[in-house]
Amino acid sequence: MALNITNKKKDPPQTYVNIGLLSNYANLQGFGLNAISSITHQYVKGIQVAGITNVTGLNMSGLQIAGIANVTGKTSNGMVLSGLMNVSGKEANGFQLSGIGNVVNGSTRGFFLGGLINLSGKSSGGVHIAGLANINGQDYSGMSIGGLMNVNGNSIKGVQLSALLNVAGESNKGVQLAGLGNVTVNNKGLQLGLANYSEQNRGLQIGVSNVETKRNRGWQLGLINISQDSISARQIGLVNWNPRTRPQLIISGGNLNKVNVAVRFKNQHTYTQIGTGAYYFDTDAKFSFSAFYRAGVYYPILPQLEISADMGYYHIESLKNKDNGYPARLYALQPRVNIEYNISKKIGVFASGGYSWTKTYGHSGNFDDKATFEVGIILF
Repeated sequence: MALNITNKKKDPPQTYVNIGLLSNYANLQGFGLNAISSITHQYVKGIQVAGITNVTGLNMSGLQIAGIANVTGKTSNGMVLSGLMNVSGKEANGFQLSGIGNVVNGSTRGFFLGGLINLSGKSSGGVHIAGLANINGQDYSGMSIGGLMNVNGNSIKGVQLSALLNVAGESNKGVQLAGLGNVTVNNKGLQLGLANYSEQNRGLQIGVSNVETKRNRGWQLGLINISQDSISARQIGLVNWNPRTRPQLIISGGNLNKVNVAVRFKNQHTYTQIGTGAYYFDTDAKFSFSAFYRAGVYYPILPQLEISADMGYYHIESLKNKDNGYPARLYALQPRVNIEYNISKKIGVFASGGYSWTKTYGHSGNFDDKATFEVGIILF
């Protein structure tokens, strides 16, 4: 039951005004309003509103509003609004808003806002925002914001932003920003997350853990940086690893840290060192616990002799000393100069000298400062 103003002389017939409960007609070129559904066999040019569903066999240009779903067989151009789902068979351009998702079998261009998901099978561009995920089959240009993740089959040129994970199947030529991790084959832009993975890195990776498995022509900035490119890897972090990295065990002692055990990651001209030890305040104090990190540079002056310089940060737990007037926690900054002699390829000895400033957290003054020295052996 419907009220239609239709020109039946045209082939196919053109409906200019359609008002009813359930309507089924060839084409709409004007305004349609139905309490339940509206089915148009070929195309819509204008405004189509239905309480439940709008279905267009071929193309839609204009405005569609449905309580549950809008379905277009081929191309949708304009503004499409639904309570649950918008579906386009070939491509969609413009603005789409749905409570659950926007699904396009082909390409999309425009602004797509889905309560849970935006899904497009081919290349897309514009802004995609979804409460759960944005999934795109091929290339993407623009900004993709997903509550949990963004997944792109090929390359991205723009921004991927998510709380959990961003994936670009081929390359990242823009920015990947995730609360947990970013994954791509070829990174030519910026990856920022707790964990970043790429097979080839020509851009910048910033995270707690950065992994590159083939070619690194860019930068890795993180707590842990891993690269399979030993020649052009550029890494800044607590631990930097590439095929030339040499892990070594260091056992040492000195006037401050009496007994130390540390692991050194030695690269070409640079190294980082993570360790722990028994810290010693003075003759009237008991041992305390320390964890430390050092970073430095070295230079071989003879085949078996090296000179190096580094800076160390020590976190100190005073343990039982806090009952004798010492602060419970302190930190120390220690620059040093080191001389190292390699007895063989897997055994070496070293001696260090420098200065230590020990401070209490939250206070600007020094708790203690003194010269420091240390000797030890290097294994492997």
